[in-house]
Amino acid sequence: MPPGGQLNVIHSVTFSNPQIQASPLAAWPAPASARARWRRAPRAARLAVALAGLVAIGVYLSVAVSRLGYPFAVESLEGNSLVEVHRILVGQPLYPAPAAGYVPDGYPPLYFAVSAAAARVLGVSYLPLRLVSLLSSLACFALLARLVQRETGSLAAGTGAAGLFAATYFVTGSWFDVARVDSLFLALSIAGLYAARWMSGPPGAVAAGLLLATAALTKQTGLAEGAMVLAVLLTGPRRRLACIAALTEAAVVGVSTLVLGLTSGGWYVFYVFRLMSEHSLTASHLGWFWRALLTALGLAVCAALVGARRVPRELLAGAAALAVGGYATLVHSGGTINDMLPAYLAVAMLAGLALGSDSTWWVSTAAGMLVLAQTVFLLAGAHPSQAVPPSSGRAAGERLVAGMRAFGGDVAVPDDPDLSLVAGMAPAAHPDAVHDMLRATNQEAIAAYRRSAEEAVRARQFSAIITDRRGLPLDSPPGFLQDYQECVQPLTAGNPVTLPVPIEWRHARPVVVWIPRGRGSCRVALRALGGGGRP
Repeated sequence: MPPGGQLNVIHSVTFSNPQIQASPLAAWPAPASARARWRRAPRAARLAVALAGLVAIGVYLSVAVSRLGYPFAVESLEGNSLVEVHRILVGQPLYPAPAAGYVPDGYPPLYFAVSAAAARVLGVSYLPLRLVSLLSSLACFALLARLVQRETGSLAAGTGAAGLFAATYFVTGSWFDVARVDSLFLALSIAGLYAARWMSGPPGAVAAGLLLATAALTKQTGLAEGAMVLAVLLTGPRRRLACIAALTEAAVVGVSTLVLGLTSGGWYVFYVFRLMSEHSLTASHLGWFWRALLTALGLAVCAALVGARRVPRELLAGAAALAVGGYATLVHSGGTINDMLPAYLAVAMLAGLALGSDSTWWVSTAAGMLVLAQTVFLLAGAHPSQAVPPSSGRAAGERLVAGMRAFGGDVAVPDDPDLSLVAGMAPAAHPDAVHDMLRATNQEAIAAYRRSAEEAVRARQFSAIITDRRGLPLDSPPGFLQDYQECVQPLTAGNPVTLPVPIEWRHARPVVVWIPRGRGSCRVALRALGGGGRP
């Protein structure tokens, strides 16, 4: 037999025998085809996450637009924001000494200044304030998506990250579009992080410094982000640009603090920088952060951890700063669920980066499945109708404003100071802002407020005070019961005095009406304030 003859025989038999053709040897190409299908899994996961994310953004927009023009507070702290915008428009100081008529919230001025600019065009109402928050939230979604896309090359991953963050709307008290500082702060924070990550020359470094500074001038916890991100960059090859960005941020924050501190007699520094630091920690809040984080975004946290090893250092530093800033605020007395928003933004960014990772196919696939499950879970638990103000709330507010105008004088509604503004009256300080100030240790501030409240009561400054809280109004100034009497509403009152219902209450709030002693009867006052006509 010639050399190779045996091989030729085997070759001939192999390709002429159909039984041998069906042997496993002929199936060797199949695993390669299976591997190719598995390689397509990350793309399918990203597309599914992007689709769920678009649904989440759409659901959020449907609610936000429906309540954009609602004339009364949808959240119990919105009223003070409207008062602060009104003060800017009429030339009153934003950071005066505490008084019975006004105590600021304790935030830097940028959100109120931007909202005041919008209110000059649209008028003083909640519309311009909520519009600023709505546009800021959309900008935050877009910037988050763009950051993830530029980092990973995947638009679907960026869309999925933005949608995951949007899906947290309902677990954070539907906060994105309310008249508060948070959405503008988040938009500027992610913009500053994006600029710091991609700055390539002095102009880009200046832009990064300005954006980080404006975030801090919206909410003071933004200082942590600037410090941590720029500190990381100072240890890398772009240290020269980091120096420019750091000097820019320091100059903007420093000069604004100096000017505002001097023009307010030092009160700006107290409200913005000292007030929260003087509040005690709340033991029950120490674990609240972790419970809220894992309950709302536990699966997304797992996705973020899967890809965290390949995340650039400055982005990790920015995510850590956002989470730490939110945690530091939440654990103080007075912290609430909106303080989770920065941490949720950080998790959404890291999860999106893991989703778009091209290091190994299983990393992005696993991250995609986790983010998809998390987004669907959040959407499944959402109840959009519960975030829309009930028609009864609008009717109650309109009736009360009409009654206040009929009653005359300055009717104070401390829990809803916006109602006094709408009625054309001087408002009273919001009880939550007063409580924050009184819980601090600045005796000058405490004495200034108590002195002002006592003088207002003695002078019977308010023609009526409507409150839904226990205890005496204005934080129980001395001699209050000597100058004001309580008017108890009859259970069968035809037109009871009621307040508009914020979303978190969902039910009408029982109120107490106080009027100055010797200035009319309770029966007449309740009839007028309830919408029954002039006293």
